[in-house]
Amino acid sequence: MINPMDTTDRYAPPRARTFTLNTPVLTTERLVLRMPVPDDAEELATIANSREIAEMTARMPHPYTYDDAVRYISAVQNGEVEGYVYAITIAETGHLIGMCAVENSPRFGGLQVGYWLGLAWWGKGYASEAASAVVDLAFRVTGTDVIHAGSRTVNPRSRQVLIKQGFEFTGLDEIDTVAAGRVAIERFRLTRETWLARKAGER
Repeated sequence: MINPMDTTDRYAPPRARTFTLNTPVLTTERLVLRMPVPDDAEELATIANSREIAEMTARMPHPYTYDDAVRYISAVQNGEVEGYVYAITIAETGHLIGMCAVENSPRFGGLQVGYWLGLAWWGKGYASEAASAVVDLAFRVTGTDVIHAGSRTVNPRSRQVLIKQGFEFTGLDEIDTVAAGRVAIERFRLTRETWLARKAGER
């Protein structure tokens, strides 16, 4: 997933905050999603310090240090990030395993969902579980009719997460990333109409 939410975008000027939402705690079958807190910094720095993860995101640096984690959590807590930002934790243990968000994206022209997980938790369905929770929240509490997403063309796992949520491929694009330079991405969108139809089918 080309994650919009991380972290210390070292090359971009600060943006005025135009989109702010409260971040209610979300629970799923196996996860608790909550706002990141200062005590998460050490664990966040440990799981985020992976080139394999950084190269699949837009703004995550590599190496990813404790100071990077502290700055990012502080930005979230101070309301400098536009949207919902969640620490993904295991319900049974409280362990932090990744991050997810729905943020305002001028490039996409609306809300964008993003997520990443530590390598040890890939392939276990956690990304789909977290993405579903934040997408549901965004459609339920905002007036948006479309949620956007982007995935690197070399990231089939992320593509499958999006398709599983009902996102539809809309085309190719290129973006500049901190860790990997300019990369090709696939763009996706999920409409409220499709989301409602899928929810009706789950009943």
